Amino acid sequence: MATWRALLCGSAFLEGKNMQATLTSISNPRWANVEKTIIDCEITTSQFGAEILPFTASQNDVEAHGRAIFADLVAGTYGPIAAYVAPPEQEQPTVDGAQTL
Repeated sequence: MATWRALLCGSAFLEGKNMQATLTSISNPRWANVEKTIIDCEITTSQFGAEILPFTASQNDVEAHGRAIFADLVAGTYGPIAAYVAPPEQEQPTVDGAQTL
């Protein structure tokens, strides 16, 4: 993993703190949409030790590290990307005896 790709910066990622963390691992990549433009995965960082954090990488991410991680995932650097699995359809709740106006 190249150093420039290993730094995660930004206030949203580190709970409003202006800090940097080194990416220490990426695992379990899986497509997050049918269009294959975003990938969900799990990461660990120097900031949070062994705690596994969810991460979503996008080819159009506003952050350079998100785009770099996406490119590495697509290139197979962290193994194959699992297929997209659509969320199950939720049934609409019904109420017995309800009246339609």
